[in-house]
Amino acid sequence: MIRRTSLAGALALALLLPALAQADVLDDVVARGVLRVGTTGDYKPFSFSNPVTQRFEGMDIDLAADLAQSLGVRLELVPTTWGKLMPDLQAGRFDIGMGGVSINLARQRQAQFSLPYLVDGKTPITLCSSKERFQTLAQINQPSTRLIVNPGGTNEKFARANLPQASLTVYPDNVSIFTQIVDGKADLMVTDAIETRLQEKLHPELCAIHPDRPFDYSEKAYVLPNDWRWKNYVDQWLHLQIATGSLKTMQARWVDWPWLQRAPQGDLQQLVALVNERLKVIEDVARSKWNSHGAIEDAERERSMLASLQADAARLKLAPERVQRFFEDQIEAAKTLERERIAQWQAQSQPPFTLVQDLKTDVRPRLDAINQLLLQALARVDQAPAPDASQLQVALKAQLLPRWGQAGQIATAHLSR
Repeated sequence: MIRRTSLAGALALALLLPALAQADVLDDVVARGVLRVGTTGDYKPFSFSNPVTQRFEGMDIDLAADLAQSLGVRLELVPTTWGKLMPDLQAGRFDIGMGGVSINLARQRQAQFSLPYLVDGKTPITLCSSKERFQTLAQINQPSTRLIVNPGGTNEKFARANLPQASLTVYPDNVSIFTQIVDGKADLMVTDAIETRLQEKLHPELCAIHPDRPFDYSEKAYVLPNDWRWKNYVDQWLHLQIATGSLKTMQARWVDWPWLQRAPQGDLQQLVALVNERLKVIEDVARSKWNSHGAIEDAERERSMLASLQADAARLKLAPERVQRFFEDQIEAAKTLERERIAQWQAQSQPPFTLVQDLKTDVRPRLDAINQLLLQALARVDQAPAPDASQLQVALKAQLLPRWGQAGQIATAHLSR
């Protein structure tokens, strides 16, 4: 009897060992040295693919970087869509999906979810002049209502299930979809309350309708392969972000972020948009220096940067003095903004920021990349007919002046030749 029991135990252990020996997602990520994060890039404030800088940005992008750092690996962002999110996850294209993913039972049948990090629900957004018309589902669910949704996600699912009588347009670009309402091509969209709050800030013509009382209940989380050890790690990391207040601070920052609203049209608008993007990065420079008590002045880096840009100017047929003057403006604008922010934080007794990106390994490489794009845009502007004053003022008003004040004025002092 003892021998048979021992044999059965040994056999069971032999069958179990191959499964135990298989590498799981956590082991794979660490061994690979890369965390692959799937993200759609079309859902502010969580994830946005910026067409000017050609980079992802947003609350979940910063959190993805922190998750990768906690593992000691490099972050790789993998573009996906809402329609392909689950097939891409199951095909192993990425290790985790991040970017405002809603928990639902259809997705739960195919994958794991992390702890929820945001409670939300569907609510309408429309022109402020029309907000009384669309307070209830019954008011919206009419053939005369021009309802617009993005394809493949929970917004389309909600519309088809709850608003079958409305005239539904499935619009493929979730970034510009709200301008369809502003331009009168649709009446409203029903989407997550957090998105309606953000979009009414970006588009003053639009009003979120009772975002504190959405039509349904939903939660945001990160979607994961069916691997409990990996889920446990992500849950513990996320629990710490919530418990320490880091996630709440990050959410507030990105809801108030000066998002690019429309892709710039024309060389001058592109140049202004890039100046705007550079000032956004300076916000991160200031946060890093606040934490490290670093000096605002860095004469050696300024000289090195200007010399490098002037050397690059020759191949673009830009006069060295033109490049010198333009980028001296950018440097002075940056220092002005840093001084303003640090004075503001001193007055507020601001504690050290959480989830601050590293100045040398992340922030400055982003600045260097934007500098190169600025150089190219400057060459295109100089080779085109000089813009009139009204063109310049429209571009400045759209991108810079409301947000950056004196820093924006300095940065744009010599946009034109």
